[in-house]
Amino acid sequence: MSVSYPRDWHETTIGDVFDRISTSIDVDPKSIYEEIGIRSHGKGIFAKKPVPGVSLGEKRVFAVEPECLILNIVFAWEQAVAKTTSKEIGKVVSHRFPMYRPKLGRIDVDYALYFFKSKWGKNLLEIASPGGAGRNKTLNQSDFAELPMVLPPLAQQRRIVAVLNAWEHAVDQTERLIAAKRQRKAGLFQQLFSNLPKRPLLEAADVWFSGVDKKSRDDEAPVSLCNYVDVFHNARITAQIAFMQATASKRQIADNTLCKNDVVFTKDSETADEIAEPALVAEDIPHLVCGYHLAVARPRDGVGHGPFIAQAMRHHAMRCQFSRLANGVVRFGLTLDAMEQAEIFLPPLPIQHRIAAVLDAEDVAIEGLGKQAEALRTQNRGLMQKLLGGEWALDSRFDRVPPLPSIPAGA
Repeated sequence: MSVSYPRDWHETTIGDVFDRISTSIDVDPKSIYEEIGIRSHGKGIFAKKPVPGVSLGEKRVFAVEPECLILNIVFAWEQAVAKTTSKEIGKVVSHRFPMYRPKLGRIDVDYALYFFKSKWGKNLLEIASPGGAGRNKTLNQSDFAELPMVLPPLAQQRRIVAVLNAWEHAVDQTERLIAAKRQRKAGLFQQLFSNLPKRPLLEAADVWFSGVDKKSRDDEAPVSLCNYVDVFHNARITAQIAFMQATASKRQIADNTLCKNDVVFTKDSETADEIAEPALVAEDIPHLVCGYHLAVARPRDGVGHGPFIAQAMRHHAMRCQFSRLANGVVRFGLTLDAMEQAEIFLPPLPIQHRIAAVLDAEDVAIEGLGKQAEALRTQNRGLMQKLLGGEWALDSRFDRVPPLPSIPAGA
């Protein structure tokens, strides 16, 4: 489907708006050199470990120039593209990282970077990277120079950059808040679990393994199935999760229906480190049944508190314990015998309630920030499509103050 652009936009090519630049360096075997790399999916530049020139051997290297578009030709098709800045001055790259300096007055390098992070830019990078998957899809630099672009005037490019920068800043700030919250929770873990007594897990909860598979049968009742991925990727099981629809027998439903404050955890995994990842059933969800490869810990009345048990199972000492108890070589799994050996922190019930309340509040805050970050990412993708596709125009009011999205409160 063709795209209709505003009248003041013009057709051009990469070669018309960028100059390919390369400044070769004579390597001194005794000097230290720091190469850079580019992450795929537009994730930016990273620095490699500094090495002496002698270790570079016969490899040709080039000086990194600031304010340029730079690509990794091996993974350009995967959007391994970035912008160099003053931070990269003094660093070097191999011939696999061509740099392109924008021709004065024709293109803003930040606009070009956003363009190549968009779906249109990705399609063009794939066109200029013939071959099969992986390392065979190398960017042809001659073809890259001939790639077509439709550009707005330079002032409009800079307005678009200002708006998209504002949204990216909001995403980055939200992600920093999430990281700060997680660090705070890690500190709380250390404090709140310090010197707590340990008791056998089976004293705190009844534990069993589910055998409900994903198949649907005509002679069984329909159920919502809580699967491995639902547990592995969520700290809390809520009705907002899109559960798989399946069937189960009457006995399976009676034995494996999940209740509020149950703790569901992974029984099997490809690595021992991923064994016993817990998720708290945070609410009663009608017809929700625990699926295969999972175990359920149902707290015993007056002894165990589900939210506390879920938090305790995330403690480093508990994670190490379950890793040791898991059997396997290629695939690991817990047995009922292992459950009889497992221990858990188990203070008096009122203390369990207080500890769980503190840590659950942190989890809810982290979950909320995560949803805000994802909403901002979705908005940013929509803005890129509208602005880079010419559907929305920005006038001179956006030259200085771009519209800022809501940014979450500080941690």
